[in-house]
Amino acid sequence: MKIDQLVHLSAFIAVFAIFAASVLTCVDITSAQTENEIEWLDAEEYTLYWGDKVNVSGYIIESIEYSTPRYSDVPDDYVLLSILMTNTSKSWSTILSVNNSNIPGYDIFDGKFKIEVIDIVTGINIPSPYTKIKFYLAKELPPEEYAKRTWINTTVSMEKSAGYEIYIDERAYVTIEIENLKDIYFEDVRLNENIPDNFILDPDEDIGWTFDLKNNSKLTFRYGLKSTRAGKFTIPATELMLTHLGITHYKYTNPTNLTIHGPSIYISKTIDPVPSNETLSNVTSPILLNDMINIIVHIENKGDRAAHVYISDEIPAGTTKISGETSSDMVLQPSRNYTMQYSIKMDRIGDITIPSAKAKFMDAKGYGDTVESKKQIISVIEEQILEEVEPVQEIKIENETSQPKEQKVETEQSLVDKVKSLPSKAMELPGFSGLGFVFAILSAGAVAGKKIIFTNVGTNKRKK
Repeated sequence: MKIDQLVHLSAFIAVFAIFAASVLTCVDITSAQTENEIEWLDAEEYTLYWGDKVNVSGYIIESIEYSTPRYSDVPDDYVLLSILMTNTSKSWSTILSVNNSNIPGYDIFDGKFKIEVIDIVTGINIPSPYTKIKFYLAKELPPEEYAKRTWINTTVSMEKSAGYEIYIDERAYVTIEIENLKDIYFEDVRLNENIPDNFILDPDEDIGWTFDLKNNSKLTFRYGLKSTRAGKFTIPATELMLTHLGITHYKYTNPTNLTIHGPSIYISKTIDPVPSNETLSNVTSPILLNDMINIIVHIENKGDRAAHVYISDEIPAGTTKISGETSSDMVLQPSRNYTMQYSIKMDRIGDITIPSAKAKFMDAKGYGDTVESKKQIISVIEEQILEEVEPVQEIKIENETSQPKEQKVETEQSLVDKVKSLPSKAMELPGFSGLGFVFAILSAGAVAGKKIIFTNVGTNKRKK
């Protein structure tokens, strides 16, 4: 065995021995109070490089050791932390990880504080490994509330498990074990269970249990779950309600983390240009007859397994495809996406239904399904054309001393008649014709105490 391998092995054995000792020392403490029974203050976040220390609320946290570094960072690294309470010299050690099913991501110490690891970075090509942690301080409780919680913790033991990881087509079995630690017979004990949104009961059954808990007895409850998509999920804590001597006590299990492997295919369909007022049942849009719009089909694999995907779409009734493709197939790798686009022309007016695009997929294990986008409705209206008509000149005479609500429009003939009513000598003035005639019209307006306004008035006709 090479010397460096021997060193790494020795370091791991030492780390494990420290961790085992800390677990044995604190097993009675951690079992006495679970996370959901403690109210935590807002978390404080810290970054600790190898060998760093930080003092948080009187607790010195030190980054002691990391998993063996490799040429690239791996998601299941772990870190060994040492915690020292400054005013009492009490100490703890814990090993934490982020994505390791055998090592927890957080630890609770003496029911007073919690440390959660949110990131661990190792590797040969970095200056130093480091970890990011969150530190939670427990909220102090009134003495009577603390006594009540202490009583239920020493009276009933409750644990919950759901495995660590399964494939998307497999069933996860959730198990809840309850033990009565007292020589007391409890009636009408209630278990309340919550199911995450993306899970379904399999088989479907009632998971709200009411039962009697006999003296020093044990009970086990079990049910099955299936996930509708791949990913990392948390099965919520189970609540136990127990009434004794007129006081109702509550106890909670720890939440359970569960990883679901498999492809997770999402499909969406959009219209470009997007209608201005869109709902699931109706779309009001200024789309005109003979307009061309683009249909965009987007597909994404949000799971952690590749899948062969076949996409198919339909040309809406009342339209004609101009360009692009309405079907495609490919192997879609995890965290990858694909976009398909085509153009259509609107051939009729009225509401046109844009049907759902479909994606049928299957992975290498044989698991498959079909997903669809949402339907949409667009409104197509007839094209509107505006025509301009040659303007007609009108002459308005407006009183300069007042602003009447309605202006009187006088015709050209009435103005001529007014000019003719002037003294005959004025008609005989040189240059009266042409420009003189206009001057005469203006003079007539001045005599009447009004001003002359020439306006161009046009009419617009709207043709549909």
